[in-house]
Amino acid sequence: MIINTESSLPPGTIQTGAGYSNPPMAFSDYERSKKRKEQFRRIRRGATGVIVVLLLWHVMAVAYNLQLILPTPISVIQRIYGMLTLDNTRWLYGPNVYVHLLESLRRLLLGFGLAAILAIPFGLLVGRIRTLREYVEPIIKSIYPIPGIAWIPLAILWFGLGDTAVVFVVFMTAFFPMFFNAEAGARQINPLLVDAGRCFGAKGLSLFYRVILPATVPYITTGLRISLGGAWKMIVAGEMLASSQGVGFMLMEARFQFRAVDLMTAMILISIIGYLTEYLIVRLVEKRTTEKWEVR
Repeated sequence: MIINTESSLPPGTIQTGAGYSNPPMAFSDYERSKKRKEQFRRIRRGATGVIVVLLLWHVMAVAYNLQLILPTPISVIQRIYGMLTLDNTRWLYGPNVYVHLLESLRRLLLGFGLAAILAIPFGLLVGRIRTLREYVEPIIKSIYPIPGIAWIPLAILWFGLGDTAVVFVVFMTAFFPMFFNAEAGARQINPLLVDAGRCFGAKGLSLFYRVILPATVPYITTGLRISLGGAWKMIVAGEMLASSQGVGFMLMEARFQFRAVDLMTAMILISIIGYLTEYLIVRLVEKRTTEKWEVR
C-alpha cells in the first residue's frame, strides 16, 4: 500500500531532500522587517542622546546652583505643562500661549510659502537658461551675503511694526537657500537624461515634469530643509523687535522680566514646533516626490 505523505504535511511547508522546512521569508517581508529594525534603532539612539543631554543639563544647574539663570529640565517641563494647560497663575504675556504659537506659525508659513513659490521655479529657470543666469547671478550673489537679521531695520522702516515686516524678513531669509539649491540641481542634470527624454517625445512642460523636476527634487528638498530652519530663526528675531505677539515676543518679555524658566520654555517650544514643521513639510514633499519617483 502506498501512503501519500504530502497530504500530512503542515500547511506552508515544503519537502526537501533532507526533510521538511518552512519556506524562506518573502523579500518584501524581509525589507519591512529590516526597516522596522532600523527605525527602532534610530529612535533608541536618538532617545539616548536626548536623555544624556537632559541629565547633563540637570547636573550643571544643580551642582553649580544656577537655577536662577539655568532652570532644571524638570522645572521647564512643569512650566510647559502649565502653559499648555492654560494655567495663568504666572502668565504675563498677554494672550495665551496658543495664540502666540499660531501667530508665529502663520507668519512662518506666509514668508516661507511665498519664498518657495518664487525661489524654486526661478532657480530652475536660471539653472537651465544660461542667458538668464548671466543676467541674474551677479544680483543674487550680491544680495545673498546680507544677513537675515540686517533686513529687520529696513523692514520696520518700510512696513512699520507688525506682520508685514516679520513676513518680509522670513521671506528674505528663506528665499536664497531654496533658489541656490534649485539652480544647482537644474544645472547638474545629466544631459543624457534630457536627450533621452526628448527621444521619447518629451518637450516643453512634459520634459520639465518628466525629467527635469524629478532629477532636481533631492536638491529642492535640501533647500526646503535649510530654508525652514533659517525661517524659524528669523521669525523669532523679527518678533522680538517688530511684533507684540508671537514666540519671539514671549522671549523678549521674559528677558525683560528676568524669568529664565519662561525663556527656556519658549526656546524648547520653538525647538519642538520647528522640528515638527520641518518633518511634516519636508517629509510630505519627499513622500510625494523623491519616494514616488524613486530618486536618490
